[in-house]
Amino acid sequence: MRLAQSVQNKIRAFLQAYGTPKVKGRLWDAEFSGGRWDNLDTTPDDCVYRYVEKSANGGSILDLGCGSGSTANELDTNTYRDYTGVDISDAAISKARSRTEQNERAVKNRFFRSDVASYVPTQRFDVILFRDSIYYIPRANIKATLDRYSKYLKPCGVFIVRMWDGGGKHKAIADMIESNFNIVDKFFSEHPNAVVLVFQHRTISSRIE
Repeated sequence: MRLAQSVQNKIRAFLQAYGTPKVKGRLWDAEFSGGRWDNLDTTPDDCVYRYVEKSANGGSILDLGCGSGSTANELDTNTYRDYTGVDISDAAISKARSRTEQNERAVKNRFFRSDVASYVPTQRFDVILFRDSIYYIPRANIKATLDRYSKYLKPCGVFIVRMWDGGGKHKAIADMIESNFNIVDKFFSEHPNAVVLVFQHRTISSRIE
């Protein structure tokens, strides 16, 4: 039974990273509709929030892989001007929009259904956030994805990546980021086991200097 579940999880992870947008959308829709991610609906004390709020500094946030809208609805509303959430799941986006309406944040928050791999922003941001979503990008494509999105950061803008098990299973991603980008801040959490990396593209950093 455990072996079958392990194989199923590996197939799922492969399709969610390498599948076509249609396949990925269907998989994520099934999981959000089926309640797999209900535990992420309420995360008011998540360790990433203080870094997003500090870096946004009253500006703009792009949340790539926004899920059902926890970040959009739990950040201090006074710390940002506008928020854009992107997710490939219609079910997640629908839930995020509904929560935003209930919390009277529709003036500030907007959501788009799109694959992170192909989404093209229409503005620049102070923060581009990958909250537990960067490991669904094929490992070989992560740097290129960050390079592409760096064009949509403001002159002092930053990427923020939050990952669970950043010192174990996903350490290679953290190491790649530290090797290729300028780290502004780094935080390791034990409860839950997570890492937060705040960083800039080196071309942006050199322009600032």
